[in-house]
Amino acid sequence: MSAPTKQKVQAPSNKLQGALIGASVFTSVPAHRLYETLRDVRGFPRWAPGVRRVEVIRGFGEQGMLSEWEVSFLGLHKKIWSVLEEAVPQTFLRWSYEGPITGWGECELRSSSGSWTLAEFRTELEVEDAWLRSLVHSAPVKEAAQGHLRRSLARLGGLVTDEGGRFVVGPPELSS
Repeated sequence: MSAPTKQKVQAPSNKLQGALIGASVFTSVPAHRLYETLRDVRGFPRWAPGVRRVEVIRGFGEQGMLSEWEVSFLGLHKKIWSVLEEAVPQTFLRWSYEGPITGWGECELRSSSGSWTLAEFRTELEVEDAWLRSLVHSAPVKEAAQGHLRRSLARLGGLVTDEGGRFVVGPPELSS
């Protein structure tokens, strides 16, 4: 029996193009360990600054999982909802966001020799409020969001890597 194949899904089209950011983490842990950490969205507040709380409404860890997220964004506290759109064990996760922030995100995982994993993250967000939207599309805010994602992935790498293990955070094109 062959492994399931992953099809790249086009980002949902929005009337307005959102802010696209990405980063990667290369860590000395097997893909299944990193994948399980990412599927457990309730653990995101431990490594993703700005995520205050995540409650799974239905379908914990499975494709179609619905969750409510309480996030802090530019000093504002918002609730958004997320649906896990695609979950291919140990290789790919894709989700969508709805609420005052809409968009999508994905994580592609690739292993080498079973003990090193590269996880590439990409997300595109659009903000409902017109004033905040113009701010989000500015270069300084995009740079800050990119830095925030990289800091989050550094925390994630530290969380999943055993003592003495290693991880590196870089751009999403790291493996290209």
